[in-house]
Amino acid sequence: MKLVALALAATGCTIITDSFRTNSFSGDPYPIAVDTSSGGIVVGFRQTGRDDRTAVVDLLSPVTVVDPGLLIEPEITLDADFTLLGKDASNALSLPRAHFTSAQLVFLHPCTSDDCTIGTPAAPLSYRAIVGADVLAGDAVRLHLADDQLFVLPSIAGDERHRTFACDAVFNDPYRGGGTMVIGGTELAFTGRRVTLQACLEPDPDQNKPQSLRGTDLLVVASTSIGMSVFGEATYTRYLETHPTAPALTALPTGSVDLPSGVVTGHVAQMTSLALVAATSAASRAPCRQVYAHHLLAKRDCTGADDCPCEDHTTMCGVPPIIEQTTPLAILIVPDTDPTLQALRTELRPDQPEVDGLIGTDVMRALELDIDYPNNRVLARCAADPTVCTTRPELYQASDRDFINACIAPTGASGP
Repeated sequence: MKLVALALAATGCTIITDSFRTNSFSGDPYPIAVDTSSGGIVVGFRQTGRDDRTAVVDLLSPVTVVDPGLLIEPEITLDADFTLLGKDASNALSLPRAHFTSAQLVFLHPCTSDDCTIGTPAAPLSYRAIVGADVLAGDAVRLHLADDQLFVLPSIAGDERHRTFACDAVFNDPYRGGGTMVIGGTELAFTGRRVTLQACLEPDPDQNKPQSLRGTDLLVVASTSIGMSVFGEATYTRYLETHPTAPALTALPTGSVDLPSGVVTGHVAQMTSLALVAATSAASRAPCRQVYAHHLLAKRDCTGADDCPCEDHTTMCGVPPIIEQTTPLAILIVPDTDPTLQALRTELRPDQPEVDGLIGTDVMRALELDIDYPNNRVLARCAADPTVCTTRPELYQASDRDFINACIAPTGASGP
């Protein structure tokens, strides 16, 4: 997005504005009905004395943007109030649901065309504001996109162990990035709030295969302004190494998606599965090897005949949580020179490996996700048919196996 491209333009310069604001609890315990027909999460945006606007909730955006029009000079307003609107009984985005006070708003036209849109060129949806991570950072945001619902909650109760025993996958410390952007000649610092996750594309935990054929390791950043995920061409090249019968890039059909900053064009690949894998310093395995480790160690200890994922010749070791999906996913493959990917890679270096792409709401639709900013974590659980989505909570020790396997294959479900 345009704001991302500006993110590191003047890193290290003097900050002359208030840097990053975190509001107090802003919502209520009831669901906010949202519009996801464009792929992105769309709500209403209300400020006193102004007409209501259509807004995109984008967790990728570090700031909250109000579009003043194409030729209006950018400016930053502090201590602004606004109300987030959900669908009412007639499906209009007019029902007040969450109120944000003392918010920092950036008045900026975020795209290069007169009318900023998200979605696809065939079915674009106009928007006039972006609700970013800065105003949401004092709250926990629950996404239940299977029912087109969003919740703004004070936080999510329970420590990591309790959430694990509630069959959640706990992704600790997922927020990365941060830097400085220049807006209208003013330098504005932003704190790292990019939701950054490890993943394995088309995982195959077959014990009889070499690790090189058990999937493609990824580092992805979540965006809630797009439906279709966007990966770079280098990522697809690595995918072809583990899937030699897949179509060549040039054989794929072309397609495009509207990011908030404008249209991105590439080739559309069809994938069959994706696993989101929590990062852990306790076991520095690659994401696809973590998937293999969980499948093996949830059943039994290693034997001498296994490709044992445990270090130091142990036969049992801990494995972080994993969410596995086996629903078809369309992925837009774009050049690695894409400005959004390049800006994210620059921003996250050297803290993180190279970013492979963005995951959109198509990946999130089978899940219930808690973006738990107050507790510096993301919680995930399957909200769909357990035959197409599996939650594998953290396997800490052998005595946890019975419980973890009950989460993997609930009573009455046929787990993978």
